Amino acid sequence: MKPTLKALYTIILAALLAACGTATPVPAVAVTLTAMPSLAALSPTALISTPAIPPATIAPTPTASIPASSAPDGLSMAYITDRNVYFREGSKLPVQLTFSGEDNRILFFSENGEKIFFFRGFRDHSLYSINIDGSQEQALVTNDVLRTFGADYDETATPCDPILVPHTQFLLFYTCSHLDELTTVQEDDLFIIDTDTYQVRLLFPRGKGGITYGMVSGGADYVSPDGNMLAMDRPGYIDIVGIDGKMIRHKLATYTLSEPYPLDPLVYWLSDSNGLILALPVNVVYDSSPPPLYEVWRYSLATGAGVPIRLDPPIMGHESTWVSPDGNWITYSNSEEGSFLGSLRDGHTQKIDGLTGPWSPNSVHFVYEVSKPGGPDLYIASVNDLPILIEDSGFRCWLDADRYIYFKSAPHEAPAYVMGEIGKEPVTILAGNVETMWSYGNVVFHYQPSSE
Repeated sequence: MKPTLKALYTIILAALLAACGTATPVPAVAVTLTAMPSLAALSPTALISTPAIPPATIAPTPTASIPASSAPDGLSMAYITDRNVYFREGSKLPVQLTFSGEDNRILFFSENGEKIFFFRGFRDHSLYSINIDGSQEQALVTNDVLRTFGADYDETATPCDPILVPHTQFLLFYTCSHLDELTTVQEDDLFIIDTDTYQVRLLFPRGKGGITYGMVSGGADYVSPDGNMLAMDRPGYIDIVGIDGKMIRHKLATYTLSEPYPLDPLVYWLSDSNGLILALPVNVVYDSSPPPLYEVWRYSLATGAGVPIRLDPPIMGHESTWVSPDGNWITYSNSEEGSFLGSLRDGHTQKIDGLTGPWSPNSVHFVYEVSKPGGPDLYIASVNDLPILIEDSGFRCWLDADRYIYFKSAPHEAPAYVMGEIGKEPVTILAGNVETMWSYGNVVFHYQPSSE
């Protein structure tokens, strides 16, 4: 197990970032890799397939049990209520997809929006998928599947924090072990599953996973945007490997491991997959206080060279560090001086009066929230324009370069999910009473507007 202080924050951010899904183009990449059409071509002896489940009967849910929806065409929603999965397209009637009464958490849509991934069960949860028309309900990873990979996996092992590999049918996940009612251990391994063939492969055994806790942290993502590579956090260095597990660059970057608690680096791929922005820990000694210091570097994948970027003040703490997809901007916190927007081209910084959030996919806008009694004020900011106050709310996710989702719960108003759009009035897309909306805490969205 690899101890870290970011575990809880990682889980929260993973849920936040997985809430949206959009179809995105495949970016250009300088590194050429062999395509991986199936896991069978990699290691036939290391594959486990799970049997298909007969499709469930689809039944529209009575509208009285679902909050009012006025979502636009192209916006799909999936959520769990009464421990079953529901799907809703725009303002159409919702459709109940599962009938187990045991579904636990919605994870995300597939990239094309045709499939929904979710957990079933609770402490012994299993990873499932189902098509949006209710067909092909499938158990992808269960405890029985994990136990076939050896003695390291017993009846307490479950899949944890799965993520999509962009532009592919693959999911990555590591495992957790539930030692007792209060103790869950996040294991440092890494699995990959082909969601078309249901084949599961162990990429890296326990102790060698290299991205546990770091799959999504403060906006960081260890999977390259083109879906071909992984940035693997080893003790004191970072390797770049192919999605098939083969080495591409050994020790792209190195850093000093702190003691007694080792700090993790923060890893951000550039949108073209040709390089990375790395925030490397500085502390040699770290015991949880004060917040850790980080140095920022830009690394080229083609040359392996790194260039330091001096920020004043430096990053101090890892709770609010977000790098724009193009690698030109960073928002971060310094626990002594506040939050900042920084240029990763010249190191210039300016102060921000709030806790920052994700960048838009086109690297133009970013989010920040200012705490106040009764709930935070949400702002959409830009490097060129003054910030725009949205309202008392909590940001959820970006749908595309201009559209985003937030949740509002103002006094004397029904709580609601709202879709905002740069330069336009926001639109309430899902609203209901407090008790009902509380059960929608894991609503996920997919936006794919028509081509007209």
